[in-house]
Amino acid sequence: MNRHVKKIFSIFKYSKKEVENIIQNINRCKDREYIVMYNPECIGVMNSAKEIFENTIELKEQFHKKAIETIARAVVDSHIKQIIFSTMAYGYDALAEKIYNLNENIKVKFLWHGSHSLFVNDNEEYFLNSILDLQKRGIVTAIGFAKESMAKFYQMKGFNAYFVKNTVHIHHELPANRINQDEVKIGLYAAGDRWEKNTYNQLSACSLVSRKLVVDCIPATELTMNYCKLMNIKLSNESCNHSVSREELINKLSNNDVNLYATFTECSPLIPLESLECGVPCVIGDNTHYFKDTELEQYLVVKSEDNIDEIADKIKLCIENKSKIIDLYKNWKKTYDDQSKESVNQFLKG
Repeated sequence: MNRHVKKIFSIFKYSKKEVENIIQNINRCKDREYIVMYNPECIGVMNSAKEIFENTIELKEQFHKKAIETIARAVVDSHIKQIIFSTMAYGYDALAEKIYNLNENIKVKFLWHGSHSLFVNDNEEYFLNSILDLQKRGIVTAIGFAKESMAKFYQMKGFNAYFVKNTVHIHHELPANRINQDEVKIGLYAAGDRWEKNTYNQLSACSLVSRKLVVDCIPATELTMNYCKLMNIKLSNESCNHSVSREELINKLSNNDVNLYATFTECSPLIPLESLECGVPCVIGDNTHYFKDTELEQYLVVKSEDNIDEIADKIKLCIENKSKIIDLYKNWKKTYDDQSKESVNQFLKG
């Protein structure tokens, strides 16, 4: 038994009431073209699914045979034409296979939000390999990728792969943006101490921007706080070491002069778009499809994520050109939203 299978048996199991709630949600989608299941413990993936799809249903990791059989039967009995799993979690592959065994006419698809560079993290390679195996066996009809180069790669490898573009819409009232404040305020969110988030190069860049600067950081780990002391970076009182609701995150993004998401590797992150939707520029790394071959690229995209000076220069550029950047973004977003909708439609047709 390999290390992945060993872990499965300690995964959360659904109670009878929770299974009943899932069945009720499936029944509400009776005769729909599709449903999308997402793992609520993966916050970015959850928000992505809710933004670009209708008929979304929460489904945590689990490996309870009876629950899988009951959920699969509910999908089949609801006459849903296709089911999409937004990423892979423990139990999703068993559920996909069970649905296929009950009714081969129901299309089963997966949307993958990762990339090969993340194979250094636990389970990433295992999960993607599980999806690819399901397509090789004819159970999965299509795989969507949030990263353009991943979609192109698997198309060349002979898989039925699609590039699905994330997008963001803010549905609640935003607080007023900062105007003429004495301090420069920079937001650094969903970073932490994982290598791919490039936290410490970004913090280093902040220290070069202004002597009157405050950084709002989540999560503010012990290492983060120690490094900020070393670099004389002032952390905001709102910085914390726990996750916050999406509404609270939107409010935080809105209250900064610039937000940072210049990570080493990325697919199609929501935070940069959420920031710009709030009217605040966001500096990003050169590892996603956002703003390619547009004027926005000059202002927002760091070409070398390991270059502290370049990140600092982009921050200053954003502060000096905030109004122009937001105007450019609004025009870009109109076309981009159409592209995102079309990419989703193509995936659904596949």
